[in-house]
Amino acid sequence: MRKESFNSVTVFWLDTDLVHERLQAAVERLAFDPNVLRVVLFGSFADGRAVPGSDLDIMIVLVHDEHPFLERVSAYHTCFSGIGIGIDLFPYTLLFSRQKTRP
Repeated sequence: MRKESFNSVTVFWLDTDLVHERLQAAVERLAFDPNVLRVVLFGSFADGRAVPGSDLDIMIVLVHDEHPFLERVSAYHTCFSGIGIGIDLFPYTLLFSRQKTRP
């Protein structure tokens, strides 16, 4: 037996101002971490092309960190909880970021 279905629309939107506000608060908290040199936002959100379903692409440049990459992701990911959208986090050391920018 067929169930009755209803045509419905669910509307989603991305409150970019709220995301920016929450992101700024997270970055300000990271400013107290002496191991954090820089936080860089890149990707669609940084370029102003974010749409519902977009995530934040964030690189954190660290002075030094001996932990494996995935452990660093887990450690710093908690700093960005509560922003309200997905986050792709890339916590790289200064040495690694310098190696990647050399020709």
